[in-house]
Amino acid sequence: MSFVEKALQAFPGQVVEKRLLQEARFHRVPRFVVEYLLAKAGGGPEAVEKVRRLLEERYVGSGHQEWLKDQLLRKGRLVLIDRLEVKVDLTTASYQARLPSLGEYTADVDPSLPERYPGVLYGLWGTLELSYEAGTGRVRVRQFIPFQASLVSLDPFLRGRAAFSEEEWTDFLLASVGLNPEGLTPRQKLLYLARIAPLVEPNLHLMELGPRQTGKTYLLRNLSPEAHVISGGKVSPAVLYYDLRARKPGLIPTYQVLVFDEVAHTAWEDPSILSILKDYMESGQFSRGGRSLTAEASLVFLGNTDWPEPPLTRVLPLGLKGDTAFLDRIHGLLPGHEFPKISPDLLYQGPGLVVDYLSAALKRLRPLSFDPDLELPQGLTQRDVRAVRKWVSALLKLLYPNRDWPESRVKPLTELALELRERVYCEMSYYNREEFPPRGPCPPKPGSAPIIPVEGISWEELSSLLDKAYVPLFRALQEAGLPPPTEGPEDVPTPHGEMIQSLARWGTKRLFPKGSGGEGLEVEPDTPVERIWAFLGI
Repeated sequence: MSFVEKALQAFPGQVVEKRLLQEARFHRVPRFVVEYLLAKAGGGPEAVEKVRRLLEERYVGSGHQEWLKDQLLRKGRLVLIDRLEVKVDLTTASYQARLPSLGEYTADVDPSLPERYPGVLYGLWGTLELSYEAGTGRVRVRQFIPFQASLVSLDPFLRGRAAFSEEEWTDFLLASVGLNPEGLTPRQKLLYLARIAPLVEPNLHLMELGPRQTGKTYLLRNLSPEAHVISGGKVSPAVLYYDLRARKPGLIPTYQVLVFDEVAHTAWEDPSILSILKDYMESGQFSRGGRSLTAEASLVFLGNTDWPEPPLTRVLPLGLKGDTAFLDRIHGLLPGHEFPKISPDLLYQGPGLVVDYLSAALKRLRPLSFDPDLELPQGLTQRDVRAVRKWVSALLKLLYPNRDWPESRVKPLTELALELRERVYCEMSYYNREEFPPRGPCPPKPGSAPIIPVEGISWEELSSLLDKAYVPLFRALQEAGLPPPTEGPEDVPTPHGEMIQSLARWGTKRLFPKGSGGEGLEVEPDTPVERIWAFLGI
């Protein structure tokens, strides 16, 4: 059975040819809207003409408000496809709708609409019916049907997943979000899945800082209406948490994922914003105006930098840069420099799941707990452990939603989770080495776990015990990020029964002066640091 046949059989009615989205007129509306309409129209090449005609008839867009008002005046009624955003007017105790196609002119809305669809308070795409009331001279939203797929049960999605191997499923997931899996390494594929992990795992907070044009916002912006993007500008407690005047929840309690794009250009000077933010990132709760609220939104911080080495967070704005309390609440830092730039070759043209259907499935997976037994290194903090468990849970939900993962897959996913968290630790260590002493190379090597000595000798004490000729070598080891040794100089017997003195010991591995004949690595004051790293297996 071919890949296409397998996809169509596993997910009947939920597969669309991604090349169909290349129609020029489709670029005016979000991807999930187009795919929703294409799937409703059959999902094949014949659907393109139907959706093109539908958009020509019903999507007006901004800049045509006078024509739209003219049509309402003449016909009294219009059916549109548009983004509906509802504002609350406390002075008149009413609800007003804003549509890009109406410009500054507002329409009246029944109070029951935001009660049925809370997302309209921040904007939802859908089909709506407008009517003109001659007696009042007002326009009213009579009906609104949002473009949102809903799953009564996960069973059809789980049955569809069972038809694929892990490799096939990984490629199918990436294809479904519009990425061509051909040419990507297994590691790059996992990193792309890590980008969409916040959609499937509540309160998973990540940061990605890397080059431009790698599609940092592309996946989340186009995959789900449950993700909201803030692009630069000033944020306020009313917008993020709770608007006390309008008495409505902010963005964090409303959306599943909140993306801070171009975070370097976002203003965070208000101390109250940061204190509430850190409280929320730690506990999932926050207080505002005497109200306590609980939310599950995952926060994603995105920014641009051409520098691949720590500290990448030097590009963060005032208020966030150097704040280790904030960074410690970030569960993972994605290596942005490992993502290829978006190009025509990277965009997938074949069959994939309708993104709105995939988004609905991820939403159903979100509250579930995937918590396998993990083998973690000693010495991790509670925040380290929590971050690693969240990453592993998210990746297992994406790859094995049936909970049928082989035990052999848990270890490499755990190693990736440890690496992403260790990248955060490296940033914190740069800003405060006393509180976060180096515990491995920065940035960490892929697949390596941090080396965290439970007990050991400090670098300062070691320097006082060493021959002065070796002090510069060990200072270079410290500056390179090597953790302090388990023990300093020790008397050690040789195979011939003679007693010699070592320089230092990490676990069972010792360094000896050149020519001493000890069982370990013999070093000179000018021995390359890289050679010692390799010997210690770090």
